[in-house]
Amino acid sequence: MSLLRRKPSVLGRAERMFRDDRAFVVATEDTYAPAQYFDAIREPRVIIKVLGSDDTLSAPEHVVARLKAAYETAVAAGDLLRGDEFWVLLDTDHWVEPNHIASLQQALLEARQAGFMLAMSNPCFELWLLLHHEDVPAGTVFGRCAEVGKRLRARLGRYNKCGVCAEDFPASSIDDAIRRARALESNPDSPAGYWPEKAGTRVYLLVEAIRGKTAVPA
Repeated sequence: MSLLRRKPSVLGRAERMFRDDRAFVVATEDTYAPAQYFDAIREPRVIIKVLGSDDTLSAPEHVVARLKAAYETAVAAGDLLRGDEFWVLLDTDHWVEPNHIASLQQALLEARQAGFMLAMSNPCFELWLLLHHEDVPAGTVFGRCAEVGKRLRARLGRYNKCGVCAEDFPASSIDDAIRRARALESNPDSPAGYWPEKAGTRVYLLVEAIRGKTAVPA
């Protein structure tokens, strides 16, 4: 309970212009890129709060714990409204290697049990950014995130995850990114498993929810 008293709610009255604004709280292992990307999304009556990591608290269990703390604080403060959603945004990257995968699966199980939504990318969030600009054939396998970053830089002529340029990923390209991400899934409306087995990113599920294209879970 001391934790709840120390931390202010991420969904306080100051966060909502209108009482019934929908809120999306997103916990990520990244420090910069997702927060900068989602900060540029403008949807009416929607608030997006990204809970980033620092270098010492980026493991999946820390990401889920951070989201749980935000959820519990919002509940304790009476700030949670029907329609608010809590999401875990993670990369597979090295977390699916033998020495990490058990911890990853346990963290994702706990997230699901808490009622949180998952938006995992294989291998990383940068794939979602790349899909704003080009197709990736189904079945593609990227070795590591650095490979996706290299391809993104080749396409844009620049990319720095510490300083994402919103103009490189305009709202007009989001529909293309969603279409391309869905094309990488065998069942895009109900994808199987915690993450795509080949190259893929389920950030499209989060973006569709933000844009009101998917049903709010009961």
